[in-house]
Amino acid sequence: MKQCSVLYQLRKMTPKSDMNHSFEIAGFTSIDPLNRIALKKLIIDLINSPEEDRQEIIDNIIQIVGSDCESSTLHPLYSEYTGLIIDHLLNFFLEVRCSHESEFYHFLNLMNHVPITSESPFYPPMLKALQPILDNEPDLLKLFNRLQVLYIFIENRDYENARILMDELEPLVDRKYWKLWILLQLCKARLLRYQNNFAELMRMHLKLILEAYCIDGSDCALNLILRWILATNWQKQGVMKKALLMRIHDRIGEQKSLNGAIVLFELFSMEDRLVPSSEKASYQKRLIKFPATILNVLQLHSLYFFAGYYYCGVLSKYKDSIQNYQYSNYFLHKSWERLLSVSRFLREQLDADTYYKAMPFLDSRIRELSNQASLQNNAYIESLQANFDTIEGLYEKVGELSLTDSLTGLRNRRFLDGNLFQMVVLAARHHVPVCFSMIDIDFFKLTNDSFGHLAGDYVLKELAKILLNEFRKSDVIVRYGGEEFLVILFDSDRERSKEIMEGLRTKVEKYSFEYRGNVIPITISIGIDCDQNLDPQQHDLTKSISRADSALYTAKCSSRNTVAVYEPKT
Repeated sequence: MKQCSVLYQLRKMTPKSDMNHSFEIAGFTSIDPLNRIALKKLIIDLINSPEEDRQEIIDNIIQIVGSDCESSTLHPLYSEYTGLIIDHLLNFFLEVRCSHESEFYHFLNLMNHVPITSESPFYPPMLKALQPILDNEPDLLKLFNRLQVLYIFIENRDYENARILMDELEPLVDRKYWKLWILLQLCKARLLRYQNNFAELMRMHLKLILEAYCIDGSDCALNLILRWILATNWQKQGVMKKALLMRIHDRIGEQKSLNGAIVLFELFSMEDRLVPSSEKASYQKRLIKFPATILNVLQLHSLYFFAGYYYCGVLSKYKDSIQNYQYSNYFLHKSWERLLSVSRFLREQLDADTYYKAMPFLDSRIRELSNQASLQNNAYIESLQANFDTIEGLYEKVGELSLTDSLTGLRNRRFLDGNLFQMVVLAARHHVPVCFSMIDIDFFKLTNDSFGHLAGDYVLKELAKILLNEFRKSDVIVRYGGEEFLVILFDSDRERSKEIMEGLRTKVEKYSFEYRGNVIPITISIGIDCDQNLDPQQHDLTKSISRADSALYTAKCSSRNTVAVYEPKT
């Protein structure tokens, strides 16, 4: 309880709403002025009072709001009262600075990627976050998994299963397990909102924010305020919601933190009448520079799709548009993978009857994602169609500066200079492993000398077909020069890449290259360089290609028809 004594010993603060700030909330509400004055005083008293006096103050707040809102979260005035309360809370929590690093703040960051299982890249940091309590009580990991199930139920809007699981977990989650307890409270708040339990919901928000500040600091308290903003049904008061977000953004908008990301993404996601496309574009550019762990894959998909649509429909920058649209498809694929992971996790954690009851809600999320993909693809195609004449002109320019090798139909080396660097930078930013493989046809000069250059061209084209059939569309295949080919594998580590290349080598060795009645024996040598810790600011493609070429030289010198992996010199 590092800051509780500080909280109520503070002198009476000067409310910021009495001072001039850019986002005056009171101007957006029709609440009676006397109620507004009384509410402001109660919030100030709540912040400056000792813990034993808070319950009475919270009851008085609930009485004022409840009498005007008929004790219902669905009443139009409820969102206005919520906005005023949050505005007064921000007067304090935007001014104080955290005296220590918030532990729960980082924990919430990880919860953006639920389910976190032993296969997840977020599993080690999650274990580290829970380590203090796991050291004493290892069985709490099972309890954490049950809380993840509850979190998923709430996320899926499966409130009946959530209610049953909440009743089971509440007696088990002690306050001394602070991270687990507050996670339970966040889920309970969503359930109370669904049940329209006005008084308990208001009480929980206020108590939780103050308790979070006492235990874990202002960053954590501000995060809970943001979650309150996001969870509120603002009805016709979207402008009030934006004013609150902009007020927070004005103070923390430059921080590349979880709170900063929540504010920016929520502003980005608001309807166009409140946040025009040009403003959304500025938020999008800043958000994609955030660390990969802060945003989840569905958020990244939305950001890159918007960029693709905006660059095409507004700026007429078609190359940038297509590139962003490709990124959005990648993260859409990852979103599907996450839903499959959720389904597997629920199947492992639930009995058959509960899993059966949960499936319709998971199916609903799948349909939402499918409909979103369909609608967005249609919108993108319509935008491209509207600019068809301009695109035709761009195609002519692309034809003049072709990125395709005329013999094999593969990408040529010019493609490396113009496109590959951006793809590798994106992969590095999101910690996706990249492997470079250099492939060379063994004794190719002998093939040309023995069977003629047309036979050599035939071998090159046949090998290109094999490569296209063997690798994914997300991989990049380049005719690097002569009989050399470069393959860049994305999301493939060292062991997996070597296995793939061994399969390719075997397939080529067994393939029947037959030209004009002559069977041409063909084998290939392959060199691989894998770097799973790329630096997006400093990575030099030529260095990775050079390493793959060095490994190829090793394969050539050993016995040919083999795969060699680059080993750094010690």
